[in-house]
Amino acid sequence: MTARRLISVLTVALSAGAGVSASVDAQPATQPATQPAPKKAKPTRGKAGKKAPLAPAKDSGSAAGAGSAAGAGASAAGASAGSAVQMTEDPPPKDMTGTAENPDAPHSMLETDNPPAVEVVAAPVRPAGYPIEEALRPIALPQNLSEVSVMPHAQVSPYAASSALRVRYGVTPKVQLGLTYLIGAMFDDPSTVEAKQSFHSGKAVGLDVTVMLQDWIGVQVGVPMYISPFAVSLALGAPIKFTFGDKFAIGGLDDFLNIKLSRFAPTFYQELQNATAANGTMTNTTQSAGELRVSLYGVYQYQPDFAVIGRTGIQMEDFATGKTNGCAGECLTTFISAGFRYTPRKYLDVGLSIGFDDLAHGGSFAPAGFLAFRI
Repeated sequence: MTARRLISVLTVALSAGAGVSASVDAQPATQPATQPAPKKAKPTRGKAGKKAPLAPAKDSGSAAGAGSAAGAGASAAGASAGSAVQMTEDPPPKDMTGTAENPDAPHSMLETDNPPAVEVVAAPVRPAGYPIEEALRPIALPQNLSEVSVMPHAQVSPYAASSALRVRYGVTPKVQLGLTYLIGAMFDDPSTVEAKQSFHSGKAVGLDVTVMLQDWIGVQVGVPMYISPFAVSLALGAPIKFTFGDKFAIGGLDDFLNIKLSRFAPTFYQELQNATAANGTMTNTTQSAGELRVSLYGVYQYQPDFAVIGRTGIQMEDFATGKTNGCAGECLTTFISAGFRYTPRKYLDVGLSIGFDDLAHGGSFAPAGFLAFRI
């Protein structure tokens, strides 16, 4: 009896234990709440451009086997899917040199950070000293520079020719001294009855000083004198000059006024005018009180050593615009001339010009020359 009960109890216990074990095995395994979820592995790219299979995620506890099986299945599926994907490569350029590439394509950091060097051309350095260009020369000579010039001039009808010698010296950068002497002339002497062209020595001489107020304007004061009979006048000028770049310059007013102080106002331009005035003093002829001369010039520097120069203006003899006793003809005249200035050496100038001393009279056609030497 006792043995039969013991066998029944053991049989019931074994049956209950087997049921509990089967129910435990049938439930899914869960991960602990404190363990973080596994991260998804990033696919890697092989040499042939295929994606590598994903690594299986690790499980813990009793789900290791199920996780391994699921991972193996996923790996097989990933390998199967990755093998079907091909990465497209960029097509080669149309030419192997790359000149046909898209200019809008992004550049490398090397090109951006290190742009190509830009060549900078330095401005030409102008040599120091007195400029060879006529357009760039100052009104007054620089300090300690001297210039000797000869200015021959002739008028066609009635024929009369004169030549003046002028010396300039730069005392300071702002002050210049000048001396002008009318060397000689060819004309018909008005004091004789016989009409004959002959040479006459000059009798006009004068000193002048130029003081620069600014680089573009100065004041010039001179005292022209005639030796026999003695006559003297006061010459005033306001020489101006404006330079535009390296090619152009305009100026003038360098011989603005010539006012009689004694007998008549001598001139350095034409000795025949001085001889006529000197002869008038012997016959008590009314003399001109002087002259107002408004002249302007322009310079075009064609080459550094070659310049084209033009000059024009008006002259009012006896300070009048009509006819007076002090004028041989019309008191108001208009003059014009054009020529060139050539500088073969930095110390030497040669020039020639043609024009009219009075546009109203064709006989006043007057060629002129210029020769200057600097030391």
